[in-house]
Amino acid sequence: MENRIAITTPEYVKLEFETAGLGSRTLSLLIDWMILGVVQFILIFFGILFFAASATLGNPFWTSVTIGVFLVLLFFIPLCYYVLTEYFMNGQTIGKRAVGLRVVTDRGTAPGFLAIFLRNLLRVVDGLPFFYLAGGISVFFNRREKRLGDLAAGTMVVQKEKREVPHVHPLFSHREPILTSSELSGISERKWELLGRFLTRREEMFPAARQELAQRLARSLLPLEKVGGGQEEFYLEAAYFQLRNRQRVGESGFLER
Repeated sequence: MENRIAITTPEYVKLEFETAGLGSRTLSLLIDWMILGVVQFILIFFGILFFAASATLGNPFWTSVTIGVFLVLLFFIPLCYYVLTEYFMNGQTIGKRAVGLRVVTDRGTAPGFLAIFLRNLLRVVDGLPFFYLAGGISVFFNRREKRLGDLAAGTMVVQKEKREVPHVHPLFSHREPILTSSELSGISERKWELLGRFLTRREEMFPAARQELAQRLARSLLPLEKVGGGQEEFYLEAAYFQLRNRQRVGESGFLER
């Protein structure tokens, strides 16, 4: 059964998400475990070789060092995997991407490094007493299907839905690219979607509300020199079409952060 929630972003745009339940989260977790299992098997293999080599030297100090390094790596490799993949893959691990899940904040935005680090650090607590029982109970009873790490970090896992590109009617002439790639680099896919929603609905808004929202979006998406002077909509529209054209020719078009 779908569990859909509505969120109003800081730009006052309403978004709807379908939260990820136990089934899809378990499947993505199993995929991630398979990947980590391969990595840790390789680590164990080389750990045994180093341990055997240090043992033949007859030096207990280096034997203890080898065991200590080995145990530290076994703990930190999973943490590094989850943190780095979710940070650089826009809230997704390989398992989440395969299943179509994504981590977002409670406000519908991409989580920062600290939030990602905290939610994954607390996997240790979610995993108690075995097989993520504590985390599974939390997901089952929480309205937004959050495990304990998500509750602490202010994040949640949602289904990553494919959205149709909105039809935006241009009000200005943009014969040549107006913004540089560096000026567009701060616009993530989520922000681009918010921008498209504004541009499709702007003519239905009252003038004062339309101007205020355009100014908010411009301050959030554009460099300071492009904000102000009453030309916010002009530059917002230019940014939208430049990113859409870049996406159509097969380039990434967006930074993940």
